[in-house]
Amino acid sequence: MRVLLINPPVLNFRRGKDILPVINNLFFNSPPLGIGYIAAVLESEGISVAIIDAAVERLTISELIDRVEKFEPDVIGITATTNLFDSAVETARKLKEIFVQEKIVIGGPHVSANPQHALSFKCFDVGIKGEGEITFLELVRALKRNGPLEGISGLILRRENQIFLTPARALISDLDSLPFPARHLLPMGRYLPQPNDQYRLPKVSMITSRGCPYSCIFCDKSIFSNRYRSFSPAYIVSEMEQLIERYGARDIAFLDSTFTVSKSRVEGIIDEMKRRKVKVNWTCTVRADVVTKELLIKMKETGCWRIRLGVESGDEEVLKFIKKGITIQQVVNVANWAHQIGLRPKGFFMIGHAVDTKESIEKTIRFAKTLPLKDITVQMNTPMKNTAQYKIFDQFGSIAADDYNKFSYWEPIFIPNGLDKEYLLETLHRFYRSFYLRPIILWRHLTQIRSLDEVVKYLRSLKLIYFLLFHKCWYWLRGKK
Repeated sequence: MRVLLINPPVLNFRRGKDILPVINNLFFNSPPLGIGYIAAVLESEGISVAIIDAAVERLTISELIDRVEKFEPDVIGITATTNLFDSAVETARKLKEIFVQEKIVIGGPHVSANPQHALSFKCFDVGIKGEGEITFLELVRALKRNGPLEGISGLILRRENQIFLTPARALISDLDSLPFPARHLLPMGRYLPQPNDQYRLPKVSMITSRGCPYSCIFCDKSIFSNRYRSFSPAYIVSEMEQLIERYGARDIAFLDSTFTVSKSRVEGIIDEMKRRKVKVNWTCTVRADVVTKELLIKMKETGCWRIRLGVESGDEEVLKFIKKGITIQQVVNVANWAHQIGLRPKGFFMIGHAVDTKESIEKTIRFAKTLPLKDITVQMNTPMKNTAQYKIFDQFGSIAADDYNKFSYWEPIFIPNGLDKEYLLETLHRFYRSFYLRPIILWRHLTQIRSLDEVVKYLRSLKLIYFLLFHKCWYWLRGKK
């Protein structure tokens, strides 16, 4: 059996339509590790497998089809987020015209959250819900012997135009049983970090855990659920060593939704790094209710140069409503400690929460400017279907679009009562302007420019910066209203 896994192209990028610079940047900064794990499991079983990341390679569908035909697959797997699901559908339709007998499998976050919707498109023969490694392996084995699929857990099937799900796949308890992602099948040299997250190149990403034990109502846990599982410190540091030795990594981004679920876990990883004398810079996302100043110092000693702090709102009542589980004072403490230690803290904020008002949003903007942050990311609250807030959003506002391409966290999709789309869009960019166009922030960035690489980094970010700060001018230049 020959298996081809595809990250679909960003079609709007090739159609001449406008694609937000920030979206363009986000799609090309990290490899699709989900299909990387699946490929590694298949390879470990002797199955011939290849990956095409059509997004980062900026392929058209015709260019992608040429590559697929050369590989001659028996099974084609496509992954899809919600805002790229239309691209996955169009890709599958074109492929199905040529590969009539071959099975086309769809997986990824959108499919796990919306299984009935995904399999309503007949270009997909099978869907995978939840963790895909073992499910995909069992699927390939069954297809090889022309066996039945109904007995395989974690599948979405279509029989006589009826869509049904097989029993849910149990989560993988021992994550160390998985091989490292098959990065050798990916064009690793094409992935570049976002400019304000660049420190030393090459920068490579990895994941050290699955699931999230917290209850934030905006988080989609369709694939990994809220059952938290971690790779062991030995496994994690071994993968770090592989990234350093094989891919020349000088900086590692831990992409876990929360790296600091517990102090003991982080200390275990730090101790293993020290024991093996691993020298590399790294970044991670932390929770304000777990981190201590002492832990941050230990992290800095082993190469951590930045923490990403999930703040979401500067209003205590909003934080309680979204069940963030942190307080304003905890955020203040961690941001100050990180700044004092030299960890260049970055804050993540979100506007347009269900109970947001103009007053609470303005409070959040003022709060962000009181923190000693070097950088921020501000996103629009977007009620994805499988989130807790999706079940109640209509009590607090309305959805302004049903086009999945717009579910990007950068456009106003959910409009809280009392607010409007224009206010949210303008406020998103005003948030960026009011934060970055201050002497202290400009100074924090200028003092970090010590090499030509730093100059190139800022030049590379000019279009992104211009869009974030002056979106109306951007749309005017692009011929938009």
